Amino acid sequence: MTVPQATDRLAGSVVLALPSFRLQPGEPLGVGLKRLSVASVDEAIAGFYDGEEVFGEAIHTSRKAMKRIRALLRLVRYELGNKVYRFENEWMRDTARLISEVRAATVLVSGAEDIGNLYQPLLAPGTFDEVVERLTVRRDRIEHQAMEDPGVVPRLVSNLERARGRYLAWPTDPDARTVYGIGLRHGYRAVAPGLRATHARGRREMVAAYQTTSPEALHLWRKRVKYLKHQMEILTPLWPEVIVGMAITLDRIADLLGQDHDLAELLQLLADRPDICPNPLERTLMGALAEQRRTDLQTAARILGRRIYSETPAALELRFGGYWESMELARTTRFAALTA
Repeated sequence: MTVPQATDRLAGSVVLALPSFRLQPGEPLGVGLKRLSVASVDEAIAGFYDGEEVFGEAIHTSRKAMKRIRALLRLVRYELGNKVYRFENEWMRDTARLISEVRAATVLVSGAEDIGNLYQPLLAPGTFDEVVERLTVRRDRIEHQAMEDPGVVPRLVSNLERARGRYLAWPTDPDARTVYGIGLRHGYRAVAPGLRATHARGRREMVAAYQTTSPEALHLWRKRVKYLKHQMEILTPLWPEVIVGMAITLDRIADLLGQDHDLAELLQLLADRPDICPNPLERTLMGALAEQRRTDLQTAARILGRRIYSETPAALELRFGGYWESMELARTTRFAALTA
């Protein structure tokens, strides 16, 4: 479970593990989102200064951080305006694509290993060892090429540093939007349309995914799930006891769909490159087991998905508006008590 990052004490005896990617109680929206975006960029860059031995981990961490930034942008896309949103979202999307091949090669190794481990009691010793070894060699070659290519890591770091500079320049005064044309008002109206749109898109993508069960449709749904998960993390202070649970469920759905996508990519690679698994019987067995595992993963994701998306986007928007009002009321009440 990856959502809980830090432990915070709430009112009474309730103790929850809260995500670190969140607004702080009472923090102005503009200040908080600026802090989160800059911190995420720093995290996306940091691992590339730690040496080649952790290059794969740096790739994984960087991609996760960039997904969080894109979720944040979606949350306030209507506040930023279409021009700014599209520029920043496409900038971060294209930057992440610089390392997508490396990440894909890594998860294919994990997918093959997972199939071998999951069905190990049914398999002869050593089954799939050769395919895992060949996939590992392929991954190492792709990683080495990326490390040596001046158009990959140096460009990625440069892109992220330039984005960081822009985020640092975001005005945090709630009135800045009327003065500079960019800024974030402090209030639910700044995030409500983006939250509703993210939920609505995920709901549509879930329906489309299970109408076709194509890898592409399921992957599109996964992306919307992850965006909503990160938005739940950001909004955790509104009602931690409820929202942390939603974020955990969304994280689990994303993990199930991620495994499904990795296996679909593995099957496609074996079809395109049979030399990765030269034994035809073993290749057929790998394909059958991977397809069975994909069915199980899709079923589990669908069950959890219904828990999140049974609520209409309008109802979600209204519910979170109530949470926001309650949070603001509690804050003003505490302030009044302290100053009385």
